[in-house]
Amino acid sequence: MIQAYTKARIITPFEDIASGTLLVEGQRIQAVGRQADIEIPPQAEVFDLKDKIICPGFIDIHVHGAHGHDFAEATPSAIRKIIDFHMAHGTTAFLPTLISLPDDRLQDVLEKLPDAWSETCYPSSFLGIHIEGPFLNTAFKGVHDLQALCLPSIEKIETFLYRSSGTLKMVTLAPELPGSTDAIKWLNQHQIAVSLGHSKATYDQVKEAVRNGLGHATHTYNAMRGMHHREPGALGAVLDFHDVSTDIIVDGWHVHPMAVRLLWQQKELEKVILITDASPVCGLPEGVYSLWKTEVRLHQGKVLTIPSGRLAGSVTTLDQAMRNLIKITNCRLAEAVQTITYNPAILLGIESQKGQIRKGCDADLVVIENNYSVKMVIISGKII
Repeated sequence: MIQAYTKARIITPFEDIASGTLLVEGQRIQAVGRQADIEIPPQAEVFDLKDKIICPGFIDIHVHGAHGHDFAEATPSAIRKIIDFHMAHGTTAFLPTLISLPDDRLQDVLEKLPDAWSETCYPSSFLGIHIEGPFLNTAFKGVHDLQALCLPSIEKIETFLYRSSGTLKMVTLAPELPGSTDAIKWLNQHQIAVSLGHSKATYDQVKEAVRNGLGHATHTYNAMRGMHHREPGALGAVLDFHDVSTDIIVDGWHVHPMAVRLLWQQKELEKVILITDASPVCGLPEGVYSLWKTEVRLHQGKVLTIPSGRLAGSVTTLDQAMRNLIKITNCRLAEAVQTITYNPAILLGIESQKGQIRKGCDADLVVIENNYSVKMVIISGKII
């Protein structure tokens, strides 16, 4: 069956087609272009999307959970509930992110998560696993369990990769820790993205890590050594090195709008990725919850630890982050869309499959209204 989506504004995101037609056959995009240039087959199922916008499906490379569930539960039921919540906000592909866990627990989750995901209705939405820790600096641990943190070692990482059946795709670590140099080199050699995060690294330490293969920064500004005019620190290095891509939480709380604009002005468009860092309390009503062994209060869009009042993950969604970015930076819609589609696909090396609307790519699509709210989601050609 061929599906034809017509009369829509199509953001590819490299083209902004005012009145376009998109053809989908099976799980792949067959054709895209101006309405006048695309012939719709007579047997096609036609969807008139006048006044709507079609974008590639959103990709979240840093997301822990939603609706009271954590990806670390590693059960089909929990995964399905998390996916359903974020999918309603346009996310069609996930890099499920695991907070620092005791070694035996982490290995168990790594082993179970891929199989559990395959039992859901959306196996194609699984892009691999992101481990945020346990190789983090204790001074910037945030809500990570201190007892679970440890120094990087190739032996541990090899075990993680084996237990995950090769699905480990990203590791956030503090590059100043002993053992990090060898770990970064090994991860880079095995095409696993290495990201700076929860780090007290100096500018020079990050510079050396970049030479060894570190290429990304996790929730930029948050949980990293800040910038001083005599010691630019980890943040200064991230802003300075053009080859380092960055992700950022644009929820209105984690990063001041001025700092968002600074990152936007300093980095090339291709190096900026919006993330949710959504915690398991995302999507729940306001109240007090237990989150990662910590009591937190969810209030007015913020998750705050009790009694310290420190931020503990977010409750934002990618569609909201996109709207926030447009409001803060006055960027074009196509630019904002690129930060949650093509840019994360580039980081993971899957840009030929996902992250753009192009012939042969997966038919993962999001239809949004003119106010940028999600109207329809399509995964592998199936309307959800």
